[in-house]
Amino acid sequence: MKVYSHKERQGSPRYLQAQQTNYWFWERGYEVIDFEREELSSGAFDSILQHEADSCIFYGPVGAVREAVERAGRPSPPALDFPEELEAFVGRKIFETTMAEVRHWETHEPSKLPVHVKPIRQKLFVGKVVHAFRDLIPMANVPGDEPVLIQEVIEMRSEWRATILRGDIVNVSHYKGDPITFPDKNVMKEALLSYTSAPIGFAMDWAVTSDGQTLLVEVNDGFSLGNYGVPGYLYTALLECRWREMMDLPDNGVGTDR
Repeated sequence: MKVYSHKERQGSPRYLQAQQTNYWFWERGYEVIDFEREELSSGAFDSILQHEADSCIFYGPVGAVREAVERAGRPSPPALDFPEELEAFVGRKIFETTMAEVRHWETHEPSKLPVHVKPIRQKLFVGKVVHAFRDLIPMANVPGDEPVLIQEVIEMRSEWRATILRGDIVNVSHYKGDPITFPDKNVMKEALLSYTSAPIGFAMDWAVTSDGQTLLVEVNDGFSLGNYGVPGYLYTALLECRWREMMDLPDNGVGTDR
C-alpha cells in the first residue's frame, strides 16, 4: 500500500501531526510518498487515483484530500457540521446567513450579538464568537456574500472530541476548558445510534455547558481528521477506511483487531 502524504513545511500547524502520521503508516509497512498540492492539481496522480485507488491512500488537509477525491472521479464529501439526525443534541439556535449580515448586526443591530460565526466553506477562516467590531477584523477579507453558519452562544465549561470508527467510540479527548468535567456518555451513545447516515470514520465534538448539559459542538469527517490522542494504529486505520469509503471500495477490515 502506498500513502501519498501532503508535504508540510516546518512551522506549519499540520507539520508535526503529518510527520507522526507518516511514521505510523510506515510502522504498518506502508510506503509513504510526499506530494505537493501543485502536483495533484496538475494531474500528476490522476492515473493512480482513477485506476489504482485500491492500493493507495491520499492523506493531507481538507482541500487537498477533497481535490484528490474529485480527481479520482468520485463525489466530493459534503461538510458534516450538524447532520439532520443530530438536531436534538445541538441545544441551541443554528442558522445560515452571510458575512454582510453579520457586519450589519455589529453596526446597526448590536443586540443580536454575540454570535458564533463559522464559514460554510470548510477552513475559509477560523470560526469565532463575534461580540464587537474587533472580532470581525480577522474576517475583513471575507466577501460580504460569503455564506456563514451562525450559532447561538452558550457557556461551555469543557469541550471534548469523540473519535468514531465503524460505529464505535475509539477515543475521547479533552481539548478545551475544565479537563475533569466529562460529557455524559449516555448522550454520546444515543447520538451515535441516531446518526444513521454516518461515514465509517468521523468525530463528534461535545461540550458540557455551565448548567451541566452535554451538547453537540459539531461533527467532523474522518478523511482529514486531527489526531487528538488516538493511538497511531487506529488513527491511520480510520484514515484508510474513510478513504476507501470515499473511493467506493469495500471495507478491508483494517483496525478491527485493536
